[in-house]
Amino acid sequence: MPTSPDGALNFRRPLPGLYRSGNLSLLSGQGRDGLLALNLGRILDLRTRAEREIDAPPFLGRVEYLNLSLLPHRVRELNEASLAGSNGVSNCAVLDHAANNVVSILGAILDAPPGPLLIHCHAGKDRTGLIAALCLELAGRSREEIAADYVATGPELVDFYAALNARMTPEKWATYASLVPTVPDDILRPLAHLDSTRGGAVWGRIWRPTVSRRTRGPRWAAG
Repeated sequence: MPTSPDGALNFRRPLPGLYRSGNLSLLSGQGRDGLLALNLGRILDLRTRAEREIDAPPFLGRVEYLNLSLLPHRVRELNEASLAGSNGVSNCAVLDHAANNVVSILGAILDAPPGPLLIHCHAGKDRTGLIAALCLELAGRSREEIAADYVATGPELVDFYAALNARMTPEKWATYASLVPTVPDDILRPLAHLDSTRGGAVWGRIWRPTVSRRTRGPRWAAG
């Protein structure tokens, strides 16, 4: 496993040629140099415009950098799912109501220039976790391996969430705390949702296009 660049949050390599991370604005100067030394073909930022205005992407303007938000703007069903207090419910809602965004992101990964790829969001937990899970699924990894990669985020974010808790009022933290754990069901549930809808809209709009792209050649070359 490669060494985590200095300042990187929740950084690891779930597949040969695929890295995942949290917010790259936390990298030190040495960490930025270390990340570029990986000779990445693409850095894919899954955050929204509002998030990027708060934490500016450090690689903006570089040919490797691409922003494709996973979350579409103002979709009522996604907002309602976020109130359910379950990452698994929210992830299923993303597959149902942000399918075009998912397809665009997977297409950008599978059709990226040569070299390893890095995907990231803010904490590198659920948006990054969902896309990483789909990549692992496409690469033929078992559901146990996919769940293990998702759960590995938990220990990486202990300090991150402790700092977040310290900045929030107790009332606000109470509404957020249920989304902090990383449990297998939160990533296995959306994959099971895909299994149950492979003859319907989700299967047609997400799975078939990405499988079609994948058949043009292996994306997960060692790197």
